Amino acid sequence: MTKILIYLAIWKRPEITELCFMGIDRMKEHPDYTFETLAVISEESMISLCEKYGVKWIMHENLPLGKKKNVGLQKAREFEFDFLMEIGSDDLILNDLLDVYKKFHVKYDFFGIGDCAFVDTESGSCRRYTSSSTYGAGRMISRKALEAMDFVLWPDKLNKGLDNQSVFSLYKKGFKYWQVPDSNIPLVIDVKSETNIWKFNHLLGEPFDLNILLEKLSLKEIEHLKQCWQVNIKSETLTEQ
Repeated sequence: MTKILIYLAIWKRPEITELCFMGIDRMKEHPDYTFETLAVISEESMISLCEKYGVKWIMHENLPLGKKKNVGLQKAREFEFDFLMEIGSDDLILNDLLDVYKKFHVKYDFFGIGDCAFVDTESGSCRRYTSSSTYGAGRMISRKALEAMDFVLWPDKLNKGLDNQSVFSLYKKGFKYWQVPDSNIPLVIDVKSETNIWKFNHLLGEPFDLNILLEKLSLKEIEHLKQCWQVNIKSETLTEQ
């Protein structure tokens, strides 16, 4: 049984963060893994949401983001785990990816995906984008690699480009990034809203049938995602009036 610590930094978007927590609950049903979750938060309003879903948390100011995430990693040192899975508070990891990962975590210390579906809660649009570069969402880092880094992956002052910077940092310590081959469907979903460092891009990638992905989610996730759309549509309509 592989022990996974899911690690994420949280800022705003409580309704989408709750969707992310629902996705983590679904992942816990996988028979080959055990999970704990650690979030580094910057708002007291997020405490109750974390506690509702059994997410351990540590408080730190949101910026600079590099320092916030490094502080969270220092807390992660206290947990018992084989791999740390990094996700964003707007990400959903499909259980199928956990199946794919089983043959990677016995061989590699650092691996992830380059294939992701982006869903826009403003419009309901879905696009699939594949890249040779790493995504932060769903990537796995062994405890061995983190200990070699003394649980510091980013320059404290960094606010953007954190994924690439951590790849460089790990590479310098001898830990190469391995990218998992693409599957027939994207195995990570990035749920976009008006509050994102990187906004939804209607020109990026190719259109993808969202219904295929919804089949992989729990009923609770599907209903909550639909509610996010309704809230955004109502807000937009009120603004126009």
